[in-house]
Amino acid sequence: MTRRAVTLLLALSLWPLAGGVAAAAPEPTVEDLVKKLESCEDLDCPPIRALVRRGAEIWPELAVGLKDQTEMTKFWTLGVLSEVVVPAAREALEGLLADEPLVRIRAAAAFALGNMHTPEVVPALAKALADKDVNVRFEAASALSRTPGAAAVPALLTALRDKDEDVRAAVVEALAAAKDARAVDHLLRRAEKDPAAGVRGMAAIALANLKAAAAVEPLMARLRAEKNKQALAAVCWALGELGDARAVAALTPLAEGAEPVVKQHASEAIAKLKGEQPAERPPADGGEKKPSDGAGKPEEE
Repeated sequence: MTRRAVTLLLALSLWPLAGGVAAAAPEPTVEDLVKKLESCEDLDCPPIRALVRRGAEIWPELAVGLKDQTEMTKFWTLGVLSEVVVPAAREALEGLLADEPLVRIRAAAAFALGNMHTPEVVPALAKALADKDVNVRFEAASALSRTPGAAAVPALLTALRDKDEDVRAAVVEALAAAKDARAVDHLLRRAEKDPAAGVRGMAAIALANLKAAAAVEPLMARLRAEKNKQALAAVCWALGELGDARAVAALTPLAEGAEPVVKQHASEAIAKLKGEQPAERPPADGGEKKPSDGAGKPEEE
């Protein structure tokens, strides 16, 4: 057989037979994937991950999910928008936050807006601090801690009086993130008189993060008045961060005491004030909130 004949035979053997090779399935459209969202149980759901991988190009086609009448389809569409920043979706998210009757959807809209990290979302989130539902108020405050802005400070100061302690704690965190001196006096009152120990502790930490020198003497007084060990540990940490050596004398009895968490943070604060060691992290139970998944405020432990 000639070389030419062999080449021809090989070519014919590789020629696809009719119907022998199936064509690749077309990639699902955004609308196809949205239709599958209702059955999702978490953000690792395949249609959600597929939408996230496509990035901001999913918009405006993804808007169909926000208009869907099925609650879970709308909720998981918001889940996608919490993972993918789509600036063009902001108006739609703000509309849901303001007008959507379902609490879960309003809360998830606040969460997604916070993940945009842009000052344009601050006014809508600030307004949501007055929402009638505690979950939405919590998510709005948490979102403002991730997207701080001076425009939200007046609303945050009002929200410090919220009846729910988780909301107040989230508001304290947002005020610390805003780094606005207007918050100092309000945070001092929370550190001294809030009925929830977690909020008192977080307020002390926030004052330290704001470098509020005016807080040193009131926080030294809290060392004598505070009865909750976690809040007391937070006050110790805050005094160490504020850097005023006058606090050493007030901290010393606690550093020699019997309560381990207080003793530890008092000792570390004294060491820092004396320049003997770097800063330590604030006590984990001083008011830090568990991360939210956008469905509402954290569950109680």
